[in-house]
Amino acid sequence: MKYLALLILSLSVLMTGCGSTQKLEQTEDGYMQQHTETLSRLTHWQVSGKIRIKTADDSDSANIVWQQDGPLYNIVLSGPLGQTGATIQGSPYRVKLSLPEQPPYIGRTPEDLLHTHFGWDLPLSHLFYWIRTLPAPGSDYQTQSNEKQQLARMIQDGWEINYDRYHTQYQPALPGRMKIKKEQLQLTFIINQWQISDQQVALLKAQ
Repeated sequence: MKYLALLILSLSVLMTGCGSTQKLEQTEDGYMQQHTETLSRLTHWQVSGKIRIKTADDSDSANIVWQQDGPLYNIVLSGPLGQTGATIQGSPYRVKLSLPEQPPYIGRTPEDLLHTHFGWDLPLSHLFYWIRTLPAPGSDYQTQSNEKQQLARMIQDGWEINYDRYHTQYQPALPGRMKIKKEQLQLTFIINQWQISDQQVALLKAQ
């Protein structure tokens, strides 16, 4: 059951609270408009890394491989020794969670699965945007940038998302570590590698 909770949570939030020594400045509207226009073109990727979750009562971690193909996604979580823990496959209309030696869980959205099986209400679909340093559409947000003009902090729907590490082989730079928290739930997503096609790289560079 731990892996099921970890998998669903990994679809939307990431943080362990830690302070930052960076000097942060309020992000200008013009910057965010250009930033959003550029990063919205990134719709296909594969990332691999590690996710850690901490609540008031428990903590856990797993390796993660996330493949995004437009609106379709496939996320695999595995334990420290590589054993398969859980897989999620989804589209805008259907989500399937698979666990070893258990029947699959089917839902319309990740949020539906989480609410049905755990009674939790979390904005899980926001992660599709947050991993690209974008605000999710449909709600207000606040952002701050660091001295390198990279997004460093965002607050949306009561969640605090911090970006304190970036991969710079792509431009714009993409997150290397995301930290997200709300109340006693904290997640950290360490992204060791981004894989993006040449076509996607060209779209990011287009003006």
